Amino acid sequence: MNLAYETQSIAERREQLREEGKIELPLNVDTRKYLLSFIRYRDVLISLPLLIAGIVALYIIHRTGIGINSQNVIVCFAPWATFLLLLTIQHPDRKNISFFEHRIVWRIKYNNRQKLFVYTKGDLMGKKKEKDVREQLGISNIYSDCYETTDKRLVKVIKVSSINLSLLNNKEKRMIFQAYETFLNDLPKNLTLQISQIAQPVNLKNYFLFIQEQTSQEQDMAKKLLAKGYLDFIDDIQKSKNMVSRNRYVIISKPFTVQNRESVLEELDRQARILVSQIENMLGGRFQLKAEVLNNEELFHLIYTCVDYENAQVNAEIKTSTFPITLGEETYREMKKKWEKEVTEKII
Repeated sequence: MNLAYETQSIAERREQLREEGKIELPLNVDTRKYLLSFIRYRDVLISLPLLIAGIVALYIIHRTGIGINSQNVIVCFAPWATFLLLLTIQHPDRKNISFFEHRIVWRIKYNNRQKLFVYTKGDLMGKKKEKDVREQLGISNIYSDCYETTDKRLVKVIKVSSINLSLLNNKEKRMIFQAYETFLNDLPKNLTLQISQIAQPVNLKNYFLFIQEQTSQEQDMAKKLLAKGYLDFIDDIQKSKNMVSRNRYVIISKPFTVQNRESVLEELDRQARILVSQIENMLGGRFQLKAEVLNNEELFHLIYTCVDYENAQVNAEIKTSTFPITLGEETYREMKKKWEKEVTEKII
């Protein structure tokens, strides 16, 4: 009853804002409690053992008859103060997290987390679910340009280009914000969006192939060496961990059952086409956005990047050429058997 009432209240508020020509934007509000402007209660709590240790050490010094002076106080409380200071240092790029959490805590979690995901075909019943990639990610299949989730939902992902607002004047910014507000107000009531920004390795494959095609007929040796060096430089950029692109995605989903799967898929395709049209018509001129629905291969690469970013970066290496290979019959049978095993047990 409470859930139905809450859903009804949200729908009524959204309708009221629509009538008033307004929209409620989700804001990233910092909900953490601060003792001072930069010291969080959480940081004080984490560093509390060092504070208690300092107090105990000071008490022991006092009982031994050495006496308490400023030098002893500084020595006893210096570890606590230093650790608390480390917790308050913010990450240079991500202001919402501390530098300590990013460099140490997250690295420990990364080293301890599962990195090998095994895919087992067939039903999950009676098998160890914690080792199956479908249970880890909540995605059971990639089907007809959709993610099929384990909770029976079909998910469409739309990649959208972006605009650098920092280079625009106030008039242009207001124009873009008003267009975005109109876009959100015009969305169907039954359509729920999820907007996500994901960091991915830089993909310069098309540019690499373009340069390779333009310089392939070059006869001058000096220019050929220069072109080869430039192509190697492009490939190094792709492999660099410091070079990433932040791609924006709009995600829509609909629940389905075995009986209405195809009809839900058709409806989701229709909504995706409408959404792509609305996004591309939101702005005009040099501000016009481009949107495209990801296909099966692009969906696979997206989820692979989210699961294992570092290897996704390594595997982005460009293949400059391919050669025909001749295999013996026995070698072919061995490779085929190994390939079938890989397809059965792993995501390739």
